[in-house]
Amino acid sequence: MNLVEMRARTRQDLEDTDSANYRWVDDEVDAAIERVVREFSLASPIDEQNDIATTDGSRQIDISTLTKLLKVDSVEFPLDNIPPHYQHFEVWGSVVYMQQKGDGDDARIRWHKQHTLDATSSTIPQQFEEIIVLGATGYLATSASVYTVDKASTGGPATTTQYLKWGQTRLEYYHARLKAIAVTNRILPRELYTDD
Repeated sequence: MNLVEMRARTRQDLEDTDSANYRWVDDEVDAAIERVVREFSLASPIDEQNDIATTDGSRQIDISTLTKLLKVDSVEFPLDNIPPHYQHFEVWGSVVYMQQKGDGDDARIRWHKQHTLDATSSTIPQQFEEIIVLGATGYLATSASVYTVDKASTGGPATTTQYLKWGQTRLEYYHARLKAIAVTNRILPRELYTDD
């Protein structure tokens, strides 16, 4: 499901399908979807791996080419050791600082990437698409409750409360689903480093 389809699906749940009289403009719906995609990415990121050349005599590795980077998980250097040799490292900006100096050979960077959802493509697995809709509708409904506090409404004086309650219920369920996904993706802590 691409962004256009996700937007339409979100509008269905919000019962906001009259294009001549939308309650939320496309930018508002897209912003809510984008927020949920970022949150989903933190719970269930894309696992990536890139081999990047080190610089002889330097502990720094430029990782500016890793787009939508959420977190560097490990740095393996030198490569092809059995067992693998994982470096102690830290990240500052777009640079990884590893304990050992490079020699010009590649280091293997394993990292977590944010999902993409745009007009033509998506990296959200199909089984999780409804979670994106759930979160987006929850955020939009609670924002509508704030907007309608001092407005006249055809739905009557209870409209604000109804939006708020419906949105909060959806957000509670959404956060519970995210938490469950994060727990299943959690890696047990272990020592990955060999003694020098």
